[in-house]
Amino acid sequence: MNHFFIDPQHIQESRVQFPADVSHQIVRVLRLKMDSTVMVLDNHGQQYEVRLEKLDAQQCIGKIVQTLKIETEPETRLHLMVALTQREKFEWILQKCCEIGVHKITPILSERSFQIPVSDFQKKKDRWERILKEAAEQSRRGLIPVLNVLVPIQTALYDPAPIRLIAWENEQNRRLNDIFPNQNSAEISLLIGPEGGFSEQEIQSAQSKGWIPFSLGKRILRMETAAIVASALILHYCGDI
Repeated sequence: MNHFFIDPQHIQESRVQFPADVSHQIVRVLRLKMDSTVMVLDNHGQQYEVRLEKLDAQQCIGKIVQTLKIETEPETRLHLMVALTQREKFEWILQKCCEIGVHKITPILSERSFQIPVSDFQKKKDRWERILKEAAEQSRRGLIPVLNVLVPIQTALYDPAPIRLIAWENEQNRRLNDIFPNQNSAEISLLIGPEGGFSEQEIQSAQSKGWIPFSLGKRILRMETAAIVASALILHYCGDI
């Protein structure tokens, strides 16, 4: 069954009036038929089974058959804070971490990260939010992950989550499985550095603010691999995969 995130303003009583972009997808791309059933989500925790009653590339209309409980969202709200990188890599991180179940993503500027002005990031943000929306629909998420604005690492280090983890290639002893038997929290922040890694000063600053360095193993992973592997392992240890 196809899933669509729709602005709540298009959901009225027992009917859904699909916006033009979704209507075009339903009619021209997916070629769904009359009386086909789709799932509509409002990105506020509500999910509706909807039967299509009118097919029009400008505005399809459907009838709400039933309201269903969303059961695909992790209980753990994992906040991925990841160094900005080249567009293709960053978009791959967005897509795959959405599928895994990351709750929120904040791109950061660090000493060795890819550097762009905040104004340039804002120009790309709409595209990246569409990537998250499409990945959430494909993976049947109940919510679209939030994409925050670009921030410097020194701002990111003040994140208030009760558990804050930073992947560091020079950590020799502590692994994620050493951390999680002793931790229990609904909110976790994960910090992933750039291709060149974090500087010693950045690591020291993070540790002074309560971030816990951990190792992802004996082999050095690419940053995009590290973001996905670490996110998946954390949600696994929390029972959300």
